[in-house]
Amino acid sequence: MLDNMDILEAAPDLYGIRVPIPSPLAHVNCYLARGPRGWTIVDTGFRTDAAEAAWTGALRRLGLAWTDIERIVVTHYHPDHYGAAGWLQQQTGAPVLMHEPEAVTARWVWSGEGFDRALAAFIREHGAPAEAAAAVATMRAGARRRTQPAPRITTFRAGEPLAIGGRTFTPLHTPGHTEGLIVLWHEVDGILLANDMVLAPISPNISAGPAAAGNPLADYLASLERVAALPARLTLTGHRDPIPDLAARCAELTAHHDERLEETLALVDGRRTAWQVAQGLFARQINSLATTMFALGETVAHLEFLRHQGRLARSRDEAGRLVYTRR
Repeated sequence: MLDNMDILEAAPDLYGIRVPIPSPLAHVNCYLARGPRGWTIVDTGFRTDAAEAAWTGALRRLGLAWTDIERIVVTHYHPDHYGAAGWLQQQTGAPVLMHEPEAVTARWVWSGEGFDRALAAFIREHGAPAEAAAAVATMRAGARRRTQPAPRITTFRAGEPLAIGGRTFTPLHTPGHTEGLIVLWHEVDGILLANDMVLAPISPNISAGPAAAGNPLADYLASLERVAALPARLTLTGHRDPIPDLAARCAELTAHHDERLEETLALVDGRRTAWQVAQGLFARQINSLATTMFALGETVAHLEFLRHQGRLARSRDEAGRLVYTRR
């Protein structure tokens, strides 16, 4: 049973729903918006028994039937936002909407083993031991189960008005956390549904990998600059609490990455794989396979940013692994 803190009316006719996830973050913030003809869900959680119970309980508490849901919007392909979309579609009959390029990524990542092979190759070429790549395959199989059944996706384009409940939001393309990620902006009320684009007090994971662009950190920093200029009065996030001062938090996140770039550069003393650098950058945070993979992806993103800046060079060692050296 949900407690009173699991549903919050964040704004008139806009409710936050805390959905449990099998992750150290514990919950993902999803949203329900009331409209003149029905309700819109924004993001879904994994497809787990706990998530199903959370959604069933939330609708009961709000006095809703499944048929009151008219659409489901998914902001990006990560399983804590996408995973239960197909199950919710089965319950409601509602369309699932995603930004067009992100929908392509979601199909590739969750539909089969092609992405898994690409991820294993990425891990190996950046210096991870063979047992880590094997363990990732097992972890991926579990994650795929939590995204089934796959939803039938209807796509939209960034910038096109999108009805969410009784408000019309503008989807803004803000790549970095994922390549096709969108945030949802309502200018009249100053509401930003920021999902994982901006978080506090934690920082969003910005990872390189097979589903990422060549320089995701550069994309993210540009997205931060764009979002910081929005005159938001209410910034609702995908995890933790709302952000009272969007511009200030964007400045803090930019400063965080500036510091992390200098730390990364300092650890490249000689020829170093990303795996070796990650052990130095994230020594205190690495306590599971999942956090190890996040650490590796984020380390590669910072190394690649420095390489594009001309501060690092990249080559292959005798074993075929990618190694970085200072210029």
